[in-house]
Amino acid sequence: MAAEKVDFDNPSYLFHLYYDNGQLLADRDFEFKYDVVPEEYKPGPVTTQFPFRGEATNFLNQVVAAFQFDPRGGDPNFLKGKIAVKAPYVSDAQKVVFYDAQNKPLLTVFVSESSFCNDDGVCNSDRGEDEITCPNDCAGAVPLPPQETEEGPVSGMSMVILGILAAAFAAVGGWYAWRRWKKTKYVQENQFTNKLG
Repeated sequence: MAAEKVDFDNPSYLFHLYYDNGQLLADRDFEFKYDVVPEEYKPGPVTTQFPFRGEATNFLNQVVAAFQFDPRGGDPNFLKGKIAVKAPYVSDAQKVVFYDAQNKPLLTVFVSESSFCNDDGVCNSDRGEDEITCPNDCAGAVPLPPQETEEGPVSGMSMVILGILAAAFAAVGGWYAWRRWKKTKYVQENQFTNKLG
């Protein structure tokens, strides 16, 4: 399934998580672990000395965004419950990894479904890739034109291949028909000769 370009400016991720005494889990009450929302990410004040953090990694396994958050929301008595964590949206993100204050990885959320840039080295303008949204694929590259849909015309090379296949089938069919005709003629001649003899 090809990802669609997010059609609003400066979006951000909204992760649906569950905090449980220092652990992070995906909130089971949500079908999807995150949403992409049309709100610009603005880091809020972190009031704890021991913030958690997250890192977005692209398809080339490079960390392309990092953010901090307080899972307790400034409440030292909060030990367990649902939390929502915002993070900056990254157009070529493959995953976001969440770490505790000791840099221990707690949770990985794959976000490639909402990434329209895939870092494959080809500038796919029909997916929304350009020099701004997908610099790894499009910096200095000539964008590929959008591909024709299935309803579009068949390319010239496809026509040549179809023509060769049709000729081959016709030749094989003709050979089988000629062979059958020869065999039938031979059998008929033998039957006629046997009747005479």
